Amino acid sequence: MRRETEQIRSFNRFYTNHLGLLNEHILNGPYSLAEARILYEIGLRQPVTAQKLAALLDLDKGYLSKIIKMFVNDGVIERTSSEKDSRVYQISLTSQGSNVLSELQGKSGEQIEGFLNRLSKDEADMLVSSMRTVESLLSTDYNNQVLSRQVVYQEGLRPGDIGYLIYLHGVLYARESGYSQEFEGYVVKTFYEFLEHYDIGKDKIWLASYNQQIIGCIAILSKPNNEAQLRWFLVHPVFRGTGVGKHLLTTALEHCREQQFRNVYLLTTDVQQKAIAMYKKAGFQPTASIEMEQWGKTLHEERYDLSLIN
Repeated sequence: MRRETEQIRSFNRFYTNHLGLLNEHILNGPYSLAEARILYEIGLRQPVTAQKLAALLDLDKGYLSKIIKMFVNDGVIERTSSEKDSRVYQISLTSQGSNVLSELQGKSGEQIEGFLNRLSKDEADMLVSSMRTVESLLSTDYNNQVLSRQVVYQEGLRPGDIGYLIYLHGVLYARESGYSQEFEGYVVKTFYEFLEHYDIGKDKIWLASYNQQIIGCIAILSKPNNEAQLRWFLVHPVFRGTGVGKHLLTTALEHCREQQFRNVYLLTTDVQQKAIAMYKKAGFQPTASIEMEQWGKTLHEERYDLSLIN
């Protein structure tokens, strides 16, 4: 059995016990978890048909029919014929049903506040961001575009950002390109030089973050002779192909044009074929290649240039 499978099972057991989801009546109310969830969806989407509820909640129509009859008998919902089709019934909450739902939501809010009050603000933020990620990853329509819609972009650095960028470069280049730890030392040196000679007017760095964690970066450094160098272009594997990299590269090149650099160049290696394809698509052309022994591998260091002179 995969370790991840057992961890998800463990989380399910913890979560259901923690919220009392196995109790016959949720939050000491009159209904079970499933019944309360159906009542909530009716209140959220009213008027709504039983067919739509069944599809939305992936419920057996017979099972749903029994619950709807119970709700009618309890006086919490009412059914009215659709004006378009008399065979179809629209379901809505009665005033009594609204009161029941409001009470359940109030108790749910109190329960959640009880959990959060035991946590610091940083711990609560971590909990909520983790839940958001779980919801996105397990959604039925999931692809990494779902996550990318929650990416936040920023210009400039906050305390700790460079340390995390060094970590990301070290981990990802070791895993994907087989670079030795010497590469991480090289990255440390380049960031040190960046901070030492930082020109706030022309040097720029942009970050992409998901749940307050950096998942992408790119920088433009001013160079003599009105040139600029593109550096540290990186996107976390989960977010590749979502437009995050394109957004960062476009932002960087727009800055170069605004600053009227005559040329922008970058240095990479022949190992980085996916990145090179993106550079070429943006108009960069190969201008030099040197074979060298570096970071535990035999590499071709390659230079690509993009002329910005019309």
